[in-house]
Amino acid sequence: EAELAALCDGFDYLMLNYDVVKKLSEAFYEAEPVRSLQAISADITGMDWASPAAASANGVVLLNIPHYSTESVAESILTEVLLHARQRHLAYVDELRDRDVEARKGINLKGRVGAVLGLGSIGSRTAELLAAVGMDVLLWNRSERDGVQISSLDAIFEQADVICLSVKTVKEGPEANVEFVNRELLERCEGTIIVNLANKALVDHDALVDAIQAGKVSGYSVDRTPELLDSPLGGLEQVHFPPSNAWYSDESLDTLRQTWVSNVVAAIGGELVNQYRD
Repeated sequence: EAELAALCDGFDYLMLNYDVVKKLSEAFYEAEPVRSLQAISADITGMDWASPAAASANGVVLLNIPHYSTESVAESILTEVLLHARQRHLAYVDELRDRDVEARKGINLKGRVGAVLGLGSIGSRTAELLAAVGMDVLLWNRSERDGVQISSLDAIFEQADVICLSVKTVKEGPEANVEFVNRELLERCEGTIIVNLANKALVDHDALVDAIQAGKVSGYSVDRTPELLDSPLGGLEQVHFPPSNAWYSDESLDTLRQTWVSNVVAAIGGELVNQYRD
């Protein structure tokens, strides 16, 4: 961080690859060389790691890259839904565990109820994909949306065969939603498939283990972490742990690079586009 601050001396704009530092503290913006910066364009969507309040207090605008991976993540979510619906991935588990490969019975998604929690760009696209395979789709969002019928969480967990989480994680404050998928909601499920490629913090995993063992949840997907793999969740075959690459595609990378550069070009021309707002 200190080395990066020194390199900013005399420059108006910084194009920052998130992998370079992964954290900008308040001290970064207070460094004398950084005071010349007008804006930082980062190659990522979320900017909590960049101390946005400190950036604003020191007159540095943060530019991010929204929506670049919408299609990739939505299609990855659908992939996880299909994996659990057809149970085809468990044939590989059979092989890895040196068992006879079982021809498991799947379910058809057409005519069943799907639900999406969180109606940002990814959630909205996921809802379209679920509808495209013939599902009746229920929607939930923290705030009302014009022209959108919002269902209650209780109704969704009681009715949905598939639930996809696309909610922004808020860890502190009045809108905190850590483990908002809790025991009470999970007990309303009946053989439900839950796909959570948003954030592991959104789900009470102790309660989820109980729900899976009780047959309330038939399948669950969450990005793999050492912590989860070493937990009771890691021993359940109903759980799929994909790598954290739902966003990763040629198309996403092309959009990311183009937006990353165009943010700075626009700023030089006097227009602040994709300005991050905490």
